[in-house]
Amino acid sequence: MMPLSMTLGEEQARSRLVVQIEGYEHPERAEPADLDLLRCRITAHAGGVEAAFDMALGLWELLELSDYLSEIVSGNGPSRHFTLAGGLLSLAFAPTRRGPVLCAVMLKTIDAAHVRLEFLVTLEPQDIGRARMQLARLRAAAQKN
Repeated sequence: MMPLSMTLGEEQARSRLVVQIEGYEHPERAEPADLDLLRCRITAHAGGVEAAFDMALGLWELLELSDYLSEIVSGNGPSRHFTLAGGLLSLAFAPTRRGPVLCAVMLKTIDAAHVRLEFLVTLEPQDIGRARMQLARLRAAAQKN
């Protein structure tokens, strides 16, 4: 699998989340039914803070996120909460009828140091559409393998 990335938020925004997919966590074996783990670097841009976290995300987790973004691409839809990477990354979406979708992001790690970072990302329809297209490339790459 070639490296891919997905951004939640505008590229130049003060608050955004970037998920860089570097490859399979265990490339030597194939897992059934999209149960592969992906080696990822999660970069949070929150105001003046930039923090990077390395973690394994499940392919199925990102595909579920992609399906949900398809539901809310217009800005409407149900609220939903995603707990990814065994609770190390949480995304909570709050769509509104007349405005952008708010996404609450919580990142934490307990490896070398206890770190917890929480911030909000404002998603316009074009931001959601871009994230959907980036995740569609992941789906296509996973289906090839």
